[in-house]
Amino acid sequence: MGGGSNYTGDLNTNTSYQKIGPSAGIFMRNNIGTRFSFKHAFAWGRVSADDALSKNEFQKQRNLSFRSDIFEISEMFEFNFLDFLLKSKKYFISPYISTGICVFFFNPQAYYQGRWYNLQPLGTEGQNDPNYSGNKKYKLYNIAIPIGGGIKVACNRYWSVGIDVQNRVTFTDYLDDVSTNYVSPISLPDGNRGIAYKLMDRSGEKGEVIGKPGYQRGLSTKNDHYMFFSFTISYTFNSQSCPKPYPEH
Repeated sequence: MGGGSNYTGDLNTNTSYQKIGPSAGIFMRNNIGTRFSFKHAFAWGRVSADDALSKNEFQKQRNLSFRSDIFEISEMFEFNFLDFLLKSKKYFISPYISTGICVFFFNPQAYYQGRWYNLQPLGTEGQNDPNYSGNKKYKLYNIAIPIGGGIKVACNRYWSVGIDVQNRVTFTDYLDDVSTNYVSPISLPDGNRGIAYKLMDRSGEKGEVIGKPGYQRGLSTKNDHYMFFSFTISYTFNSQSCPKPYPEH
């Protein structure tokens, strides 16, 4: 499967599609009858966002940006609205819905002066000094609930193609490394001289500095989401076996 990926969160609050990234993956589907399937998949996608593209004045002045590669392993259950049979001229197409669970790995990065920096080790919201900031370091893996669907079409008894769209409801607000408030430089590595301080608040690159300690940086009440939309192609390795012959009498 291959197509695009997108992200919704603190740097893309209105689900803009201006920064669509690539995605790709492989899957195996076990068909249970003509209506149900279990799908096991491994997928990769790159998501990103940039405050400079927002219509929101606060975001433009905040001036943050990021990218992250996401790798996920998923187990999903599919329900076909119509009977789906590869060898049938009548039941060769069906829309479907799906859900399940994913484990995914991510790594938010920011570009600054010709170099990409991994943001999680820098603790841009004071995670390296939780006793002062109150923010603990987030993990670079999490779980998500995929919710989506698509349509599948059988080309012949072996090959089928389809379109699949899946939104991932995650349990983290740090896909983009942005969640809570600006912190004091004393809770950052190397204080106001380090790269963490420069990447915590980039509003000065646009004009007035807004990153005062305690002021809002993100919105911690909503977790981040990401989505994959893919074109799929599948080959059937094992079709329904022939019935066993009757025993001789």
